[in-house]
Amino acid sequence: MTSFLVNVLATAGKLEKADLQKNITEIQKEITKLEYEVKDFMDDNYVEFSSKLTRDVHLVKKTEQLLEEIGILQSRINDQIKIELSSSTKELKTLSQTLKESSISLQLSHQLISLHKCIKSIQMAQKEKQYVDTAKTLQQMQSLLNTPHSLLHELEIYTAIKDEYCNLFRSCLMEASNLLHDRICWSNNMKESKTVNSIIIKNKYDDIQELMQGLDIMDHLENELEVFSTKLTDYIIKPIIYDHCSVYVVKERVFTVEILEKKKMPCYKGVLYNLNLLFKFLHQHLNLIVDNESFLRRLQPHLLEKLSHPLITDCLSHTIPTSNADLKNFEPVVETINEFQNYLVVIGFLSEDQLFLSEYTNNIDKLFINRICQDLLAKARNIMKKDLHDSLRYEPQEPPKLIDKAFENDYELSIEKKLSDMSFYLPKCQISKSAQETLELAKMILDEACDSSDACAVRLFYTCRNVFEMYAGLVPEHHKKFLNTIPQQVALFHNNCMYLAHHLLTLAHEYRDRLSKIVQRLNLTFADQVTILRDVGSQSFLDHMRYQRNIIFDIIKDSGFSGLSQAPQLDPSTERALRQCIRQLELLKTVWLDVLPINIYCRAVGCITNSMMDDLIMKIISAEDIPVKVAEELVILFNMVVKRMPQIFPDQQIQQHVRKWTKFLELIKLLDSSLKQIELRWGNGKGPLAQEFTAPQVKQLIRAIFQNTDRRSNILASIR
Repeated sequence: MTSFLVNVLATAGKLEKADLQKNITEIQKEITKLEYEVKDFMDDNYVEFSSKLTRDVHLVKKTEQLLEEIGILQSRINDQIKIELSSSTKELKTLSQTLKESSISLQLSHQLISLHKCIKSIQMAQKEKQYVDTAKTLQQMQSLLNTPHSLLHELEIYTAIKDEYCNLFRSCLMEASNLLHDRICWSNNMKESKTVNSIIIKNKYDDIQELMQGLDIMDHLENELEVFSTKLTDYIIKPIIYDHCSVYVVKERVFTVEILEKKKMPCYKGVLYNLNLLFKFLHQHLNLIVDNESFLRRLQPHLLEKLSHPLITDCLSHTIPTSNADLKNFEPVVETINEFQNYLVVIGFLSEDQLFLSEYTNNIDKLFINRICQDLLAKARNIMKKDLHDSLRYEPQEPPKLIDKAFENDYELSIEKKLSDMSFYLPKCQISKSAQETLELAKMILDEACDSSDACAVRLFYTCRNVFEMYAGLVPEHHKKFLNTIPQQVALFHNNCMYLAHHLLTLAHEYRDRLSKIVQRLNLTFADQVTILRDVGSQSFLDHMRYQRNIIFDIIKDSGFSGLSQAPQLDPSTERALRQCIRQLELLKTVWLDVLPINIYCRAVGCITNSMMDDLIMKIISAEDIPVKVAEELVILFNMVVKRMPQIFPDQQIQQHVRKWTKFLELIKLLDSSLKQIELRWGNGKGPLAQEFTAPQVKQLIRAIFQNTDRRSNILASIR
């Protein structure tokens, strides 16, 4: 072959086209022969998968020699094309194209042989546990297989080679991953009913860095670090933060956490000390360099959030001061936290711009007031969830004296009264102890605000407002079941709202002069919340009044009052229903009289009683026929009502509280009167009967009670 190339070069400048054709033909023959040899070789290795691996070195050398000779020949042909372009352009172009095709074919063969060399290198490196070399060769092989516009993709053997690559990659990845898990392993055992977790780094192997570097080249190290950080968090870090535990190192290579008592929060000092031991252990035994970065730095993106969130939220947050005295003594806590953080920087886990604990300690004033406000609201929430029926008697207090400051120093001017003495007066009633505790908490918050900085004072004031907003929203929802069904509780809640609203009228005024001038300029007030609390209490009480009224309506509806015209005498259920209605009102008296202010009680019970009277009157008026016997029995029953109902009211002046009471009395008289008496009480539309009933109503009652006679007709005609 060499002598052939020398002959070609010797004829430079005098090359005849026939000789060139002859030389190219000979090279094509050599390439074709080589192609068959390569094809047979690749078939043996990747199609038939036999073990014939002896000719590869010879083929590689032969291929490289041919590539070199083709390159020299291509150069000479290009020169010859330039010389004799005018005379033999077409033939030389044909020869050049033929040589180019032969060159592509030879390059394809070279790529196949290179792939084979990669496979042999991978197998050898993996056998010798050289995972970095294995990973790099796999990377090289992947690059060859994925070369854009390569004709390798067109070969039938390409799929077999690609599958071989995938098998080698999976094999290497699995082996490296398993070995790494064997070198760094975890233990979770029970020892005398105590959980013992350990991380073990085996000292008899020194190939951890080799394994990690190989996994990194194969783009799998991040997955391993995520798994490692998750196990480190679950087995080691969380027990250190959340449980009372003992931490120790066994034989220098086993870091152990023994949980002595679950969910018993340890002191922050103990937590930081144990975490410091953990990172010292990791730095000592895993101080490796992977891709020019330390192991701990590579681990940090996966572990930092898992460490910082529970450490700050569930451990260090408990160190936040809850009083001004505690805030002054917080410096040692900050020093301990910073020492731990600085150590993380020294060992390379954190960089200078990732000081997450400094962000916490530098904002301690803000955290301090946030903590206080959160604790106060939590305390308020617990108070509001207490039973409403745990009550006490509220006695009226002397209203605060409001001074007009414009004239307070002018003794010659007399200030005219503008408000009644009763304007800020709350009548005696029962309130829930929780309402009193809520007000006391609000005053305590304002006391703290008076002794705090301006920023803290404003936060505390609005926290105080939030307490009352919470009361208006939380109590009706938390005690909803009882407020819907138990009269005593809804009365107490009504009183609680009025009690708090009453004090809110003057609460800001009481503390105005004690707050700083800057805070006073903000025009802080509770006045807008007065209406909210009153509306919530009133609406809840009105809803329950409707509930009680509907109970009475249902009792009357299911009684004999609905069928007065259908029986010669009154149904026994009528008397039972009437007595049940009275008992229902007497029950309200029992649970409301000593709870509600007397005026509210009389108005509420009077309203329900009035609805009952109105319903009874309408039932009688709407009856088409009332037999004589039925009318007599109704008079007896209604007189029983007249006897018992006034006792429901403390002053027994029922007519002052029940608007329909006089009408009810007039109905009883009408049922027990003759036509003559009815005529007299009507008094030509001016008598007491006419004051309570309309002419059509009186006519309807006369028609229902009396038979059709001339006398009845005359009276009906006179009533208009």
